[in-house]
This record gives sequence, C-alpha cells and structure tokens, in this order.
Amino acid sequence: MSFVRKIQEKMLIVAGSIFALSIVGIVISSVYVFFRDAVPGFMKDIAMAPGNWNYWIMLLSAFGLMIGGWYFYDVVKKKKKFERLMKTNSRSKFTKNLSDLEEIAWYLGKEYEQRLEEKKRTLRVK
Repeated sequence: MSFVRKIQEKMLIVAGSIFALSIVGIVISSVYVFFRDAVPGFMKDIAMAPGNWNYWIMLLSAFGLMIGGWYFYDVVKKKKKFERLMKTNSRSKFTKNLSDLEEIAWYLGKEYEQRLEEKKRTLRVK
C-alpha cells in the first residue's frame, strides 16, 4: 500500500491535526502581532520565541486552518453519506447508488471498501 493511500485512510486524523495545530499557531502569532504588551508572562514568552517569524506562522496557520477545516468537513460529510446510503435493504436503491458508494468507499479507505463488498454479497449485487 502506498504512502498516499495510508494518509488518505487516516485523513480525518490528519485534517483534524492540521486544523488544531493551525488554531494554536494563529493564537500564538496573534498574541505576538496584536497583543504583545497586554498578555501575561508565560504566554508572552511563548509568543516572543519565534520573533518576526510569527508573521509567517500566522499566514501558514491561516492556510492550514482553511485546508484542514475543509478536509475535515469533507471526510465527515462523506462518512455520513456512506452510512446513509448503506442503510438501505432495497436492492434497487442500492444499485442506483452503487457508483457513489464505490467512489466514497475508495476515498475513505479499505475498511469502507470491505463493508461495501459485504453489503454487495448480502444483496447479491455484482
């Protein structure tokens, strides 16, 4: 299995981590940029450590916030759609949505592909 595929299967964790780290980066760099003189000692020490690099941290954190948030939302939305489409016991509804299910299962990873194959066997769909 390729490295990209492994990351893709763990995308919820990866996107959530990027999102969380970006929030921390924005908070720390915002303290340096906007509230340098008005913060308590421990936070000031943390914010002052990177120095002028805080501007770059803020910029990269803003991008990370957007990208991580979007991927997190996308994965959660696809998981919900997969679960909703898999609930059916009707063979005709299942076959009608099979292309969507296959695409979502491929995106979400091996576990979801296996669940889809099991459902295909249960409903006797080729």
